[in-house]
Amino acid sequence: MIEALRALFTDPSFPSLHVMVVHFPIAFIAFAPLLDLACLVFRDRVWLDRAAAAMYLLGTLGAGAAYLLGEEAAEAIQTISPAAESVLADHEAQAVITLVVLALATLIRLMVTWLGRDDRRIKIGIFRLLALPAAIAALAMLALTADLGGQLVYHHGVGVKVESLER
Repeated sequence: MIEALRALFTDPSFPSLHVMVVHFPIAFIAFAPLLDLACLVFRDRVWLDRAAAAMYLLGTLGAGAAYLLGEEAAEAIQTISPAAESVLADHEAQAVITLVVLALATLIRLMVTWLGRDDRRIKIGIFRLLALPAAIAALAMLALTADLGGQLVYHHGVGVKVESLER
């Protein structure tokens, strides 16, 4: 399936699918806690709870896909400076930690939705109150991982194709 996607989305501007996929989970994971905060205010809108749970799930699945595609992209790198290699190792390790924290936050959040599946009004219980700090922790971990990825691209030029300009 990855090969089919690669054939469909292959573009010389994108050296790997990781570059195209990684931004979607970031958006989902950043938006989900905002929906959770809205659940605390608009307790009669149960759809907010379901939307938040969906965002967590899609963000976690997308982050898993981005991790796998990142591993594939890292293997395809031909040459890399020692400084960039160090940042890449940190990025990979941070990505694993982020996935674990995100998976735990998502499990808590899905449990909150499951427990309230028959409610007509959003209840504020201990698990909902635990889910929000867990989500914020996952978002902080994601920000650290994204920062390392940005360093790879913008400071070390990893994955950037430099073409000579001719006049």
